Amino acid sequence: MTVREILETAAARTNQAAVGRHVLVIQDTSEINYQAKAGRKRNLGHVGNGTDAGLFVHPALAVDAEDGSVLGLAAATIWRRTKVKDPDYQKLPIEEKESHRWIVTPVAAREALREAALVTQVSDRESDIYELFARVPDERTHVLVRAHHDRKLNKVGKSLFKTIAAQPVAGFIEFDLVGRPGRVARKVTLTVRFCEVALRQPRPGADPRDPRRLTLTAVEVAEENPPPGEDPILWRLLTTHRVASLEDARRIVDWYRLRWTIEQLFRTLKSQGIALEESLIADGEALERLAAAAMVAACMVMQLVHGRGEAGRRHKASRLFSPDEIKTLKALIAKYQGKTEKQKNPHPPGTLAWAAWCIARLGGWNGYAKERPPGPITFARGLQRFHAIAEGYELATHRKCS
Repeated sequence: MTVREILETAAARTNQAAVGRHVLVIQDTSEINYQAKAGRKRNLGHVGNGTDAGLFVHPALAVDAEDGSVLGLAAATIWRRTKVKDPDYQKLPIEEKESHRWIVTPVAAREALREAALVTQVSDRESDIYELFARVPDERTHVLVRAHHDRKLNKVGKSLFKTIAAQPVAGFIEFDLVGRPGRVARKVTLTVRFCEVALRQPRPGADPRDPRRLTLTAVEVAEENPPPGEDPILWRLLTTHRVASLEDARRIVDWYRLRWTIEQLFRTLKSQGIALEESLIADGEALERLAAAAMVAACMVMQLVHGRGEAGRRHKASRLFSPDEIKTLKALIAKYQGKTEKQKNPHPPGTLAWAAWCIARLGGWNGYAKERPPGPITFARGLQRFHAIAEGYELATHRKCS
């Protein structure tokens, strides 16, 4: 199969899960580094440091805006960097830049998620590109981007950051901040400001097809008293959504906070389950196909992790598994359940949590609620075993029928 066929098949399934929902399409870029095995590879490009061999993946992950559950892969861009950066890079049309991925990927996701009620593209500071605001939104699609550039506004002499900071405090929000390298997890209290802003089109590389001015809403949340030694949280968010109240602003921040889900996807893809960078496949084109398939698998692992408990009881197993696979799940659950209540699958039959229990058992989890919940590695191992069993079960069933 081609990369395109793999991604389109995955997007079609994601579209089924997205019917009638408000979907956050979260996009980001990660490098897949094969330098440790460079002597065994061919036809690869260079990754971030300009010397190591590898390729790049840029997925668009579909997440339910209401409950944060992963719906699947909506689109992706995969490429090998083989060219040197042009000295006049800023003046090039966006179509000739690698940053064009920030536009073509959410547009592909927007087209794939035809059954979704609403789509909001969410991304971090690297995607603060004027053309993204100009070309991605439509009557059913919004954007939400963390601002990187202190842009010039339509009012002469006004800049984006100073304009937001000058707004009155609309209120405060509190939440638990997820930890990461260099930042401890903690509860934060943030001041909230918001206002409407009119961005001016940047001159370098300006495309006459894009509007000279764009009206967006800016939301700023700032931590006034961070713990000693910690940098204060300061997020400036630009969105096409209307914000008229503190509650509206809080909703925008909550959607942006779900951006961390794609970081989980990358960890699952590389270090916590799929181990894509350990592949022994040699050819760059084949590795691109593997990367596409691995992103689909990583999404499935994440859906099982998120759906292993109470959250998974609200969703059907058919979000991930075909009717034939669900038959296999039923047979396996009957085998793996013990005689006591503690050894039985505690979830309603046919739910995602019910299916996750079975996949976790296949991955080595002992099934007892008091034990540590199964994680990405367990689910990745369980999925690999399940698909082998499901294929054999299907062959045996068809043979009996014939």
